Amino acid sequence: MQVLGDIPRLNARRYPHKNALVMDNQQLTFKQINDRANRLAHGLISLGVAPGDRVALLAENCIEFVIVNYAAAKCGAILVPINFHFKKKELIYVVNDSEPCVLFYGPEFPNLLAEAKKNFEPSVLLVAISSENFDSGLTMDGLMSDCSVNETGVAVDPNSPAAIMYTSGTTGVPKGVLFSHNSYLNLYSSLVIEGGMTANETVMVGMPMFHNGGLNGQLQPALMMGNTTVIMKRGFDPDYVLDAVARYRVTMVLWVPTQLAMLAHHPNKDKYDVSSMQKIWYGSSPITPDILAATQDFFKADFYQWFGQTETGMLSVLKPEDHKDRAHYTGREMFNAEMRIVNKQGDEVAPGEVGEIISTQKPLGMLGYHNKIKATSETIRNGWIYTGDLARAEELGYFTIVGRSKDMIISGAENIYPKEIEDIISSHSLVREAVVIGIPDKIWGESVCAVLVPKENNQLSETDIIEYCSARLSGYKKPKKVVFMDELPKNAAGKVMKHILRGPFWKDQGRKV
Repeated sequence: MQVLGDIPRLNARRYPHKNALVMDNQQLTFKQINDRANRLAHGLISLGVAPGDRVALLAENCIEFVIVNYAAAKCGAILVPINFHFKKKELIYVVNDSEPCVLFYGPEFPNLLAEAKKNFEPSVLLVAISSENFDSGLTMDGLMSDCSVNETGVAVDPNSPAAIMYTSGTTGVPKGVLFSHNSYLNLYSSLVIEGGMTANETVMVGMPMFHNGGLNGQLQPALMMGNTTVIMKRGFDPDYVLDAVARYRVTMVLWVPTQLAMLAHHPNKDKYDVSSMQKIWYGSSPITPDILAATQDFFKADFYQWFGQTETGMLSVLKPEDHKDRAHYTGREMFNAEMRIVNKQGDEVAPGEVGEIISTQKPLGMLGYHNKIKATSETIRNGWIYTGDLARAEELGYFTIVGRSKDMIISGAENIYPKEIEDIISSHSLVREAVVIGIPDKIWGESVCAVLVPKENNQLSETDIIEYCSARLSGYKKPKKVVFMDELPKNAAGKVMKHILRGPFWKDQGRKV
């Protein structure tokens, strides 16, 4: 395989009648995917879409999402998946930044687009992926009508951009990350090899496909291997998910720790037969020991922890055998990745020391940020991507994430890494979730603030948490303030948006959060 369009093309030949996509009552074989992608690609070409043009997609998880993805690849266009949580202002920003010539949209978004489209610069051709909630204009079926099922014949450069994936925006305005066909295919091979994926899996796609985890961490590697994929709808309903695992005999999945926590705490989980599950991939945010233990006990599957960024792709894995003695580590670099943990002088740190993770730009990393030359030069230096993630080097090449460089709290002359404190607070039997942020302190510059979600029906107090930490942490690390919430603000990848939590404390301090 040289480009993304080869995935459906080759598998239509290898597994023509095998079910590739399943979603509720819909099913498509590999040949049907390729035929539809070719027809839509010819339709896009008829509109004047050429290699390098952008094709945007605003839709919840659906089978049509996959068709648009491959159609764009087959005509050399650059796919721009848009976060379906975006409000009007965010949508306008991403569309104007990426400048797509065509925007496909799902039946949930005509009202949002009606409000936003007059602010698109330049104007964008809107195409509805279904006739539901559709009044006028162009539909995906209409664009495909009478188009050929043959390959387009467009020569696509493997090193050219395949997609612009927008960052999560946990620290502010999202940036568009340009990824090449070549980087993606190298990434998929890494995931397959290091993650133990075979060609006989039934893979659940349980994350949004506008996100790297759903589209490029699970769906495309699974389809590349000729596997059947079960696409899950928007939201995460534990009963719906567990029923699908049992009904389709799902063998592997990628979930984030928040989803694992919901399953581990689900009161009806034992009524579902999940014995088919063999491999659980997880990542995107830290997992607490109790959640890991509870989900391991329930699923009896092999667990793989992944680490990476939008900019780098996946970089490391903690394999099942590592979970026996090193479950508290984050992982070790994959076979075709190269990572270093460096100090401010750029020297690699020794085991036990903390530094910033950097990784080689090739073969897995981004081409750069779309329309952001300065940001690209700040992030990519001499062929290395500077991630901003802080990690402690461990023995034998393993490492443990301790936080983001922007999240590190400097209190007096002490560096405080939030994850250490978060792990302690999360171990409290009455705490469901916890994060730690730095807040202004007139004497020390910053002090520790814990923000947590308690379990239901308990009477936890600020004093309880501070005393719990005092017995387990050095005095300068214990929280000075505790905030209780019903829910933590998170993005679609399940990452807590700490800048939202920090904002009220720092708004009068003139500091970016």
